[in-house]
Amino acid sequence: MSWFGHSAWLLGAGLLVGCGSDSVASPFTRDAGSDAGDAGLVPDADGGGDPDLGGPCVDDGQCDDGVPCTFDRCDQSLGRCRNTPDDSQCLDAVYCDGLEVCDRQLGCVEGEPITCSDKDTCTIDACDEESLTCSHVPRDADSDGDPDHNCGGQDCNDSEPGISGLLPEICANAVDDDCDGETDEEPCQAVSHNACGDAQDMLAPGTYAFSTAGAARDYSASCSRVDTVDVVGAIVVPGTEPLDVDVIGRSASPLELAMAAQCGDASSELGCDASVPTQSGQSVSRLWMRSLAPGAYPLYVFAPSGAAQEVTLNFRAGSSAPSNETCGSATDVALGVHEVAQVVGVTQDLESRCSVAVGELVYHFTLDQPRDVRVFAASIDGVGQPSLSLRDVGCVGLGAELVCQTAPSAALFARALPAGDYFLAVSSTAPDQIDFVIEDTAPSTPPADEDCSSPPLLTPGKAQPIDFADHVDDVGLSCLSGAVDAVYGLDLAQASDVLLVQRLSDGDAGALGLMEQSGGACGAELACKRADVSPLRLRKHALPAGSYDVVAESAAGTPSEITALLRPASAATLVPFADTCDQAIQIPAEGGFFQGSTVNASADYDAGCDYGVQPKGGAADQMLKLSLSETKRVVFDMQGSGYATLLNVRRGPSCPGSELMQACSVGFSEGRSYLDLTLEAGDYFVQIDGYNRASGQWFLDVFVADP
Repeated sequence: MSWFGHSAWLLGAGLLVGCGSDSVASPFTRDAGSDAGDAGLVPDADGGGDPDLGGPCVDDGQCDDGVPCTFDRCDQSLGRCRNTPDDSQCLDAVYCDGLEVCDRQLGCVEGEPITCSDKDTCTIDACDEESLTCSHVPRDADSDGDPDHNCGGQDCNDSEPGISGLLPEICANAVDDDCDGETDEEPCQAVSHNACGDAQDMLAPGTYAFSTAGAARDYSASCSRVDTVDVVGAIVVPGTEPLDVDVIGRSASPLELAMAAQCGDASSELGCDASVPTQSGQSVSRLWMRSLAPGAYPLYVFAPSGAAQEVTLNFRAGSSAPSNETCGSATDVALGVHEVAQVVGVTQDLESRCSVAVGELVYHFTLDQPRDVRVFAASIDGVGQPSLSLRDVGCVGLGAELVCQTAPSAALFARALPAGDYFLAVSSTAPDQIDFVIEDTAPSTPPADEDCSSPPLLTPGKAQPIDFADHVDDVGLSCLSGAVDAVYGLDLAQASDVLLVQRLSDGDAGALGLMEQSGGACGAELACKRADVSPLRLRKHALPAGSYDVVAESAAGTPSEITALLRPASAATLVPFADTCDQAIQIPAEGGFFQGSTVNASADYDAGCDYGVQPKGGAADQMLKLSLSETKRVVFDMQGSGYATLLNVRRGPSCPGSELMQACSVGFSEGRSYLDLTLEAGDYFVQIDGYNRASGQWFLDVFVADP
């Protein structure tokens, strides 16, 4: 549903109840007649067919229609309530279900789901929630990466993943493996390590290359998927004493590793591990077999046909599996002493707000007096990222977790813990060895922005730097767990539209929360948003006058910066035409909120940051105009828009003006286009466009502040 599809507002005396309030009683009745006319108000007027108009009023307090997504005010020039829908109030965090809209009677309703059909039978069309785009993947029935010949690919057998134009020819199997019309031609590749009799010798520590090209499915294991094939390695444990065998498999595709005592005998399986994805984009599987006797052992590598794998082998001194898997079996550790947690093949027993795919090991320590506690952790093998959970004496359950963190170099901090017993659960994002140390110091004084008790105030329009070094995670935002936080107050003298902007350090993830104040404590959460890229923006329209808490979080605890931008609350301005400069909608000097759609607009103006070579005009566009009498900081924010936006600010006064340096922004992700500019006095044209000819429904917030 476009914003043109809002249902019409019912006019008439029957709506007077919806406009009543305890501020000023409505002076009008159903038969007001000439009395209303004497007051200069015309309740029966149809407002020129304006669907925003409701019943009569004398002040804003009478115009609450009970619909949360409308902006309600009394239009003093008409003496009528004006209830303007604001679709942005209805947006959820799901892209593929389409843009929700505000219905004047029903409130927020679902919009039209994103339709991705390109009308091509040779593509599989889907909405991708992660990239916020439509994907059109070539039809590939056997999922080998090569589409069928009929759909422009080279695959001559789209029911067999081991045959495609992307694979090498396999020798002596009487199959046209590479789809070139010939069988077993030179050059060809012999099937390697496909069975126990041809296993890859793995006699010494090192990295071994495997490929499932031409391989068949000959063996089975408890964790292997049915749609994979297998290759085999022969690990030979040397010497006369039992050794640990540590095997790490890496691949661009998912894989499973399994070991057995006897090749071909599934009942002799010693271990099996399915891979997990890592931050590097690889899949990693790891087996750590304890105290294996000298001799030969088969290693099965399960993966899709044609995939390549690297398998790293290490022999280690014989050991027993860790026994500290639960709170009841936790290992005692000394403060200030480094420990190593082998989180490989362990079970996940404890709930954590920072839960990961790998199990945890549990450690216990005691404080004999109140102390600050810091835990530092790093990966030894570079496979995953450490994940730490500090827990009180109860240990089990989310209620026992004091603080948690998952980060490349984890640094967990808890201030002034009372004397007593505590537990630390150590895990990782992938099977790994984690070096950690628990340190304690004298209790420190909390910084002024530590919590909601007495937070310092933000100055609107002014950047507030944040140093998270001595902060703890003591505000439980719903959108990010395990991140340290800082709290600032925000006072609104009047109902306001608010934009919070957080700039993050490179590589950090953050979150912003807006909360009610509650007697020196954090109140109800009004909004929360996280992001892995900077700047992070949180928007809230028509926030009532009052005092609020703004919470900024950092997953890595690196320096950050937060700015609050304000303007008086105002209704959204619909932009139905504005196809060219001479139709441009004027942006008020204090900024405003605009929503429109480029679906039926023309492609009139080019943009310097568009994709590659575009036809003249590129995507469909609409134009707005901003006139400044003095130098101002102007922030343009298109978050929530329904397509890959392109925002371009041009300097006038001629149409369409000249492009400014660093004033063209493409928005691929949910944040969409964003510009923070210092503009001198003059006229500017604001071009609402689409990247690579994209079009759709858009939102634009404009905030104007002193530079």
